[in-house]
Parts: sequence; C-alpha cells; structure tokens
Amino acid sequence: MTHGYMLSGTGSNIYVQNLCRALVRAGHEVHLLCQDEGPLAHDFVNAHAAVDENGIEKLGEQETPYPGRCVVYNPRIGDLLPVYVYDDYPGWRVKTFLDLTDEELENYLARNAETVGVVLRASGAGAVITNHSVPGPLISRQALDGSGVPYASVVHGSCLQYVSRRSEKYMDLTREGLEGAVEILALSTHSAGTIAEDFPHLAGKTRSLPGGVDTDLFRPDALDLDILESLGGGRGRGPGQQRALEERLDRSEDAEDLVRGLKEIAGSYDARAHDSDAGDRLAPLLTSDAPVIVYLGKLIHSKGVHSLISSFAPVHEETGARLLLIGFGTFREVLQALVRALDEGDEENVRRLAERGRLLEGGPANPLEHFDHSGALLREAGGFGESVEFVGPLGHAELARVLPAADVAMVPSIFPETFGLVAAEFAAAGVVPFVADHSGLREAGAFVGQGLPFDLRVPVKDFEKNLSAALLDFLSRPEEERRDHSNTVRRNTVQSLSWGTLAEKIVEVFD
Repeated sequence: MTHGYMLSGTGSNIYVQNLCRALVRAGHEVHLLCQDEGPLAHDFVNAHAAVDENGIEKLGEQETPYPGRCVVYNPRIGDLLPVYVYDDYPGWRVKTFLDLTDEELENYLARNAETVGVVLRASGAGAVITNHSVPGPLISRQALDGSGVPYASVVHGSCLQYVSRRSEKYMDLTREGLEGAVEILALSTHSAGTIAEDFPHLAGKTRSLPGGVDTDLFRPDALDLDILESLGGGRGRGPGQQRALEERLDRSEDAEDLVRGLKEIAGSYDARAHDSDAGDRLAPLLTSDAPVIVYLGKLIHSKGVHSLISSFAPVHEETGARLLLIGFGTFREVLQALVRALDEGDEENVRRLAERGRLLEGGPANPLEHFDHSGALLREAGGFGESVEFVGPLGHAELARVLPAADVAMVPSIFPETFGLVAAEFAAAGVVPFVADHSGLREAGAFVGQGLPFDLRVPVKDFEKNLSAALLDFLSRPEEERRDHSNTVRRNTVQSLSWGTLAEKIVEVFD
C-alpha cells in the first residue's frame, strides 16, 4: 500500500491507519510505504524500516495482537514533501503540488517509484493499493510496469479538488495513473461521480465504497475521562501563546500586522501535539451540566469552523452550550483570535480577521466565506469566549474516550468532501452529527441519519442561520429522545460503515 503522508491528523491519514489495522486484524500481510516516522506507536505495526533505491534498512519491530502482519517503510526521498493543501510539517520543506517545479515533481515521482519497486521485490506482494488520485497511482504504474502485479486506487477527493481540477498538467497525470488501475475505489457516490465527470472513460471501473469507522474503538460506553490526566504538558500550544495572541490583538495596527503576529505565534509550538493544558481545560467542560457541541478536524478555512463559531453564538446565548474544537491547522490562530475579538466586542479586529484572516494560510487576502460579522453577531457573542475551547489534536485512543461526553457534533465544511468519515466516527460514539448538505457529506448524513425524525444535512444557503437552527432544535428535544437518536446513529454506523466490512471488500477487488 502506498500513502505519501503520515498515519494521523487528517482524514486520509486516519483512513490508511484504520484500513491497515482492519486488514491485519483479518489476517492479511500489509507492506505500507508512508512518511510516518513513529509507526511503532500504532498497535497494528509489526516492523519499521526505511527504504531507498539501494535497499531496505530495518529500524525497529514489535509484537502486535493481530494475526496478520504490517511493515511500514519510510521512503527516503529528500526533504521535500508536496501536499494538496499547504500546512507545516516539522522536518520537511513543504510545497503544494501546484507550486512544484517540473524538476521537483519529476524527482519526487522517480524516487517514490524506485522505493515502491524495492519493497515490491523484497516483500513478494501480490497486489498494490494506492491512496489519492495523484500522484500515487502514477507512481505505482511506473513502479509496477512489466511486473504483472495489479493495483487499485482509492480516491480520497482532496487531490482532485485542490490539484487536478486546477491544472491541466496534473489532470493528465491523474488520468495516466488511474487508467492503469484495475479498479478505482471512491469513498462516496459523490466522489465516484466526480471521477466520472472528469474521466468519463473510467466510469466503468469506478465504484463507490464508503466507510469506514472502527466501531469497536468508537462506542458510547468507551467514555473514560481519566484519560484527561494524560493530556498535560508537552510541546503543544499553551497559556503563553494565548497571552501573546491577546497582546497582539490589543496592539496590532492593521490586518497585515495582526496576521504577521499570529503567524509568529503559530510557529512557536508543535501544532500536532495536544495543548499543554488540554486536560485541565477539558475536565470542567466535559463534566459540567451545559450541553457540549464538538467539532473534530483540521483548522483550515475550507472546513468552515469560522461559520460554526458564528452560529454557536446564538446557541450559547439561548442554551448556555459549550463548544469543543479538536484539531490542528494553519487557520487555528485566526479562529482563536476571532473568538477573543467577538467575546470582547472588538469590532475592528473582527472586521480585520473577517476580511484578511485567510492570509495566514498563505493564500490571497480574500474574506472569510459564510461569515456575517454584523452587529447582531457581536451582540450575541459577547462573553461567550469562556465557553469555546480549542485543545489541539487528540489521538484516536483519546478521542474514543472523550467524544461520548458530547451532546451533538457538527461537520461544517464549506468545501466539497469525499465522504465525511468524521461524521461516522461521531455516530459510532453515539454522538449525533449534523453535516453540511453538499458533496460526500450529504451521503454520510444520509447513511448515519436513517430513521431519524429530522435531517442531519444542513443547507448551505444561509449556512450560519441553518447551523444555529439545527443545533437549537436538537438541544431543545427531551434528553430521553436524544438518547434514542444517539442509539439510532450508532446502529446505522455499525451496520453499514465498519472497517472490517470495507477491508474485505477491497481485498475482493483482487480475487
């Protein structure tokens, strides 16, 4: 299996992690090429190695509880890590694919193809699974040429939306890679339709295979707040960064000065570690009588967290609810600054962030989408800051024990999503998830929401108002009724979206 990134932190990373675990749980042998430098932290990984054109270097091994076997190989390809959406990765020189020079792209393709060939020959693998539509399939096509070994391609979506559809060159590379696959596996009907739209001649070998979620790990009775004791210290964001943010808001002269200061703060801690005081702040939030709304995912503009923050203001005003935001990303400091400015009634900084905050992501100074910074929002948000908690990213082991404490979840992405795996994880934990009504999220909402007396899909027109209305309606329902709905979404997820079911369907591709 090939995957150019890590095994935690983003949707595709978590997908690969869980797919590999399900495969070894079923007794299969997996040889995974990825860039996670600490794979032995995962319970399904038996061995860790590095690989380049000269061979394989063993780095470590361990016993696992599973009947199958997984070896993780880190391809040694230099210091450049191309990505679909820019983010910082410690130890890497990061560029988006669209910013690569022709020479950088050719070198990346060639060195990865060499390492795939080395692992293929050493392992004797009989089939290959690639992840993402570009450049993974093309790399495997080049590496497998003449070997007779087939490959299937799992299409996650972000590469098509952020790269292929914005570049004729990458669209051609995507086509070349997918044409060689024996089957193209889309994570939703929406994603399969996107492939058919872009490559009509490939529609016949494309099918939708949604899922999956670890329904043994994520379950309502996994709640265990003792885990909070382990969420302290470390290299993550802490009180010092929050004080620096507040000082920067108080003394910034203009939007550009504010964004520069936020960028400095963002670079002063490890974004991929939980906050140094996460456990201390989570404990009172999750044990209070106030309802808890939870978001889990990357903190980037396209995920719509700013819209959720805006829609939360009237919900908090009416219900006293609290908002828990779990994740990391380049947009975090803007979101934290926005919460503080709204809380303080700081109209000037709210305007600056709304109009220029996207500069922090390295893009153009476009205004935030689906964000109305009117006087009504400032009035409703006044004093809500103490009820909004950012805690950084949490691992799946911690998430599984924390999520059941939430009353309701929101997946407010404003950009097309392949499926919405996080909605299934919420549902498996017994947390009813509302999702934006578009792309693959629409399908995820339909899957987990079967049998509910209301729709989990939130219309994007007048998005903030609709988010507020959905949350207020759900939280106004009697507690016993909400428990019934929790059981319904859990049952739907177990029946349709488990990892074991998905893993065996993927293996069947090669039978």
